[in-house]
This record gives sequence, C-alpha cells and structure tokens, in this order.
Amino acid sequence: MGKNNRVLVLDDDKQLLEVYCEVLNPKEIKSSALKAFAGDDIDESQENKKQFFDVVTVDQGELGVEAVRQSIEENKPYAMAFVDIRMPPGIDGLEAARRMRDIDDRIYIVIVTAYSDRSIDEINDSLVHDVVFTRKPLTKDEIFQLARNACMSWEKDEELRSMRNIMEQRLEENQIVREYFENLVSSLTEGLLVCTASGMITSINPACAKISEYKEENLLGMSLDTLFPDGGVGDLIQKIIREGPQEHSADLLTNSGNHAAVILSGSVIHNKKNSMINKKEQSVVLVVRSAN
Repeated sequence: MGKNNRVLVLDDDKQLLEVYCEVLNPKEIKSSALKAFAGDDIDESQENKKQFFDVVTVDQGELGVEAVRQSIEENKPYAMAFVDIRMPPGIDGLEAARRMRDIDDRIYIVIVTAYSDRSIDEINDSLVHDVVFTRKPLTKDEIFQLARNACMSWEKDEELRSMRNIMEQRLEENQIVREYFENLVSSLTEGLLVCTASGMITSINPACAKISEYKEENLLGMSLDTLFPDGGVGDLIQKIIREGPQEHSADLLTNSGNHAAVILSGSVIHNKKNSMINKKEQSVVLVVRSAN
C-alpha cells in the first residue's frame, strides 16, 4: 500500500465541511467560511505548496461509520478522521467513532467540538488509543497539522505492522523447517548427536539413544567422556573444528556397561550469520554408526 493521506470528516455543519476541504485539499476559490473559521491570513502561494489530502466529508455519524466500512471493503482505509460530537438527529460523534474503531482499529481519531457533552476521560475510555480531543474553532494550521501528524503516525504504524507480519511469517517458516528437520533426524537409522566444542551433548536422535542404551533426556548435557571414557573423542572434536570433517573409530560405553565398537563421522555446524564465531562456541555434529 502506498502513502495513505485519506482523511474522513464528520460534522453536521456543511460550511465547516467546506472549510476542511479547502484547508486539506485547497481550491482556487476561498470561501467566506474558511476566512471566518481560519482567519484572514491565507497565503495563496503557500497553500499551493502544501501537501494535499484525499478528503471525504459526511454530515451524520451513521454515514461516517458506513464510509469506514466501505473503505475497508475497498482496501482503501482512512488514516484519520475529524469527528464532531453533536450531529443531530443521529448518533453522536463519540458513538460514531467507537463504531468506526470496531471496523478499523488503525484509524486515528480527532474529536472536535464546541461543547462539553463528553469528558476527556469518557472519550479516552471509549476509544482507548490514538485519539486527540480539541475544541472549536480550529485554525487552518491546526487542521492541517493534525491531519499531517495523524497520517504520518498511521504510516509508521503500518510500517511496524508490516515488519511484524514479515517476522511472524519467517518464524512460522523457520518452525516448519525445524519440525521437518527434527522429523528427518528422528527417522534416521544412524545415530546422530550435536555437541559443543568442549564435548557437552546438546542434541541427540532416537537412533543414537538406542545405541547408547540411555534415554534421550539423560544424554542431554552429558559429556562425551561418559560415552567414550577411553579418550580420543575430545581430540577428535578439536581436530574437526580446526581441519574440517573427520572420521574416527571409537569404543562406546553403553548405559548397561557393555562396549560397542562405533565409527564417528563429524563436521562443524557453520553459522552463516556469524562467520567470526569463537571456536570455543562452535558446535559439532557427529554421526554414530556401528562398526560391525
């Protein structure tokens, strides 16, 4: 979605609706209402340099709610809305804003009123977030600044939402890959274990647990020296880290005290995100196969 400069205005005063349009999307002819509402200091040359907004105006609360509903259906959401409190004979501005928020929680609301029908606390409790309360009359600069700030905030929010969605998607994809890898490793007939450079086991598959006659949970955190008390495996791990993949014959001591001749094939697990990782922090994967 491109830049969102869509502004919705709810006010039962048709002259003021014209004012909003002329301030936010200036025309060549300036009305008397604009001068009365915004002062006489209108500089035509400055107006032409201003940012233009896509402005939609309605004079009843129900029409504002319908406009927001339609904007969502068309995937053209409003970034913000100016909402008057009193708009007889229909629902008031606060109720309209509440219903608009139910449809689109992203929209910024600016409550504009000349009366004190609703307290600030009531407005904040109803709309919860991203709401500004202000009183009439507003200057043209205030109208413009409120619209610009709200649209900019909407853009920043959308950027964060997009980044969050991308991260959630990547996490989901990584989880799928991780589950696939775990299922693949678990289905291997050959034993497989992952250990740190110091020889502590951090991961293991069922086949390796079966060879060692230990439960998988008991092997996690165990030192390789427990499985290979005759030594040599620690040196093998360091050689793998220094020189790359290696193969080594070893004697594995099972949980029942039996000895099993095995062949160990090992390689370093490379961290693509950090190629400068300390060798002491590297992990090694070992494939454990029966030598018989």
